[in-house]
Amino acid sequence: MTAEKTVDFLVIGSGAAGVSAAIYAASQGKSVMLCEKAKKIGGTTALSNAMIWVPCSDHAKAANIDDTLDRARTYLKGELGNYYDEAKIDAYLDRGPEAVRAIEEHSDIKFVLAGAPDYHSSREGGVDKGRALSPVPYDGRKLEKDFDLIGDPIRVVLGGMMITSSEIKHFLNPFKSTTAMAHVLRRVGRFAKDRLSYSRGTELSGGNAFLAAALISLRNLGVDLRTGCAMKELIVEDGRAVGATLSEGGAETKVLARDGVVLATGGFAASADLRAEIGAKHRHDVTLCAKEAEGDGINAARDVGGALDTNIASPGFWTPVSRLKNKDGSTAIVPYGWLDRGRPGVIAVGPNGKRFVNESNSYHDVCIGLFENGYPDDERFFFICEEAFVKKRGMGDILPWPWTPSLASYIRRGYIQRGETLEDLAKEIDIDAGALKSTVTQHNENVKSGIDPDFGRGQSAFNKALGDATLGLKNPNLGPIQNGPFIALRIVPGTLGTAAGLKTDARARVLRDDDSAIQGLYACGNDASSMMAGIYPGAGITIGPAIVCAYLAVEDAIKSQSEVAA
Repeated sequence: MTAEKTVDFLVIGSGAAGVSAAIYAASQGKSVMLCEKAKKIGGTTALSNAMIWVPCSDHAKAANIDDTLDRARTYLKGELGNYYDEAKIDAYLDRGPEAVRAIEEHSDIKFVLAGAPDYHSSREGGVDKGRALSPVPYDGRKLEKDFDLIGDPIRVVLGGMMITSSEIKHFLNPFKSTTAMAHVLRRVGRFAKDRLSYSRGTELSGGNAFLAAALISLRNLGVDLRTGCAMKELIVEDGRAVGATLSEGGAETKVLARDGVVLATGGFAASADLRAEIGAKHRHDVTLCAKEAEGDGINAARDVGGALDTNIASPGFWTPVSRLKNKDGSTAIVPYGWLDRGRPGVIAVGPNGKRFVNESNSYHDVCIGLFENGYPDDERFFFICEEAFVKKRGMGDILPWPWTPSLASYIRRGYIQRGETLEDLAKEIDIDAGALKSTVTQHNENVKSGIDPDFGRGQSAFNKALGDATLGLKNPNLGPIQNGPFIALRIVPGTLGTAAGLKTDARARVLRDDDSAIQGLYACGNDASSMMAGIYPGAGITIGPAIVCAYLAVEDAIKSQSEVAA
């Protein structure tokens, strides 16, 4: 049986793009239904740090950051090259600060200036700080009974406590200072108290903080939020999207939308079929995205004439991941570790035993290097370091000593390989011993000179943020690899989000093959092809555009409908 309901806006998907669209619309007095097919909201945003890249924000101006929109345009032109879409980039940069201001004014969501530099800050127009923003941490207890509606984060300790990157140093060495000890005791004490009433810790950061603040605001704004509610198909009349058929609790409901339908279902990372179709040149089978990101929005729009935009450098945004066999026989996907990422004393080598990338560049750049050097036809790609490096900094899933007193279980499960000599290690990972030894020898010469002639490691501000000046090295990003035993960790590329998607214009309208717009239909976030075209200029270039495009979509829908009514 099909019921019928009418709202002003129907938003499909509850990640950053979807909740932002719902907040923007509801704050303008519009009735909004927000549907999420999972039981919890947030999708991939819940798993992320939820940073946003928005140049010249109010936060940057308040901090007296020396930046301009023209400088940001110059940087993006250099980054994107032939993929630079002037109309979309202009709309994004010009309206970005306004969109951030609006969501802060109309919701509990708040941002703070982050310290992250542009990923290629040495490029013309790049900056060392000021363009990336992070969600302000949020007290999850404010959600009360809604707390478990927030999707679970990907990184927790003690079975459910979130910690930020700035806190890691305290938890790794709580006895270093009274400040560190007091911080750890306070956090653990709060977590223990939380667990008496909640399923996990309530001190939320990153994507969880963003979503918790959003959920409070959605409730206050009267948004009709439905979880466990999937879109079956779009409803189109006379070439205009007027609603969708939804499936909820085994029943189908026809929901009509007066102003517009916003697709924000998270892209296609979890769909093997769409990965094969859209991402054929970057074959992969690992993703850190939500399992519900199966291309629902993309498929529904294509069914009514929406076109794909595959004019991109890469169909995804990537990070190296490693695979860990659990004791029950399952395999866990381990994200790129923060403690070991690009630090001095680790290099990345490919099947030929040679380095293929600047290891201190962004996670995305490391994976592009994998694809450009033979992955997946040959999957022999590894991080190489001394065992002493692992004990000091960890590696992937492995925490530093004393949190991991022995590497034996990781070796037994094949997570890492170990060799007393480089020749032994080369045999373990099936790479030519002479080539690996030559690569490490050259790396050690680079350490002595402080110069990486092949990849320029340690030159950019982003590189230097991953260096260690306390070691007294000529280049804080280049550390020696000379004393065995030696360790190898196999890496593969995993998607943080998809970059290919529906063709849209600068107002986030879904376009047909002939570039005409499907009236009333909008796509934001990973459902739309990224204006960054699968290139990663800086932290927050997925969620930043998702929020700004949601703002532009709602604005256009309201304006278009008022013009029709007039």
